[in-house]
Amino acid sequence: MEFRKLVLSLMLAAGLVFSVVGCASDQVTRKRLEDGKLALEQNQFDKALSVSDAIINSDAERGDVAAAHYLHGRAIEQRVKADPAAAQNDLSVARTDYNRALQLGPTKKLEGYIRASLANVDYFQDMYPDALGQWSAAYELLVEPDLKAWTLYRMGLCQQRMGRFADADRTFLQVQSRFAGSEQATRAHDRQGVNGFFVQLATFNNSKDADAAVAEVKQQGFTPVRSTDARGLATLRIGPVRTYMEAMQIKQRFAAKYPYAIILP
Repeated sequence: MEFRKLVLSLMLAAGLVFSVVGCASDQVTRKRLEDGKLALEQNQFDKALSVSDAIINSDAERGDVAAAHYLHGRAIEQRVKADPAAAQNDLSVARTDYNRALQLGPTKKLEGYIRASLANVDYFQDMYPDALGQWSAAYELLVEPDLKAWTLYRMGLCQQRMGRFADADRTFLQVQSRFAGSEQATRAHDRQGVNGFFVQLATFNNSKDADAAVAEVKQQGFTPVRSTDARGLATLRIGPVRTYMEAMQIKQRFAAKYPYAIILP
């Protein structure tokens, strides 16, 4: 998943949020937050949830409770999912945590991380205007160049999903200009010039299987596009279509036959 890169970057940055000097009791709470962050980094999600729940249900300061809600949402968002329904439910729970964290008046630094994570949730629930708004706000608050580069790049992705292709191209140019030589700049370059969506149904090792799939798609009234990727495998796509909604409808129509179909870009 492409957004894993941003998740990992935010995880490493989270320590900056929790390492705050306060009174003795506050330092105990913040030590617990550090323990929870470490558990999150080690994929010990139950421990991270336990730590954050204890702080949320305590009389800790508002800023610490905000950080605990952020930690809780991150653990919920990153833990292993049993199925797609569970994944969607966890995204909704994480959104609730992030919104509660924002309501508690976090520091500007923490607010930037929260909004970036909230945007991540919005994106994966196809709420692209909301995701764009949150990433735009986060970009102004984040300090680390790597995080800012990923955030700006993903703003361009949102614009593409919304059909704002010219705006997306301008955003991708900004990524290349402001963060030249970065991975984000390379990806932004590769994303430029898109003006429609494809539904990639499948990739085939066997050309006969690909031929049969092409014939089947044609029988259903679509004009498939068959191509060969860098590995020499045959890919089958439908498109381009102008809107993401159209692409979603095609994907849903073929969901039974091709459950792992993806929409590009």
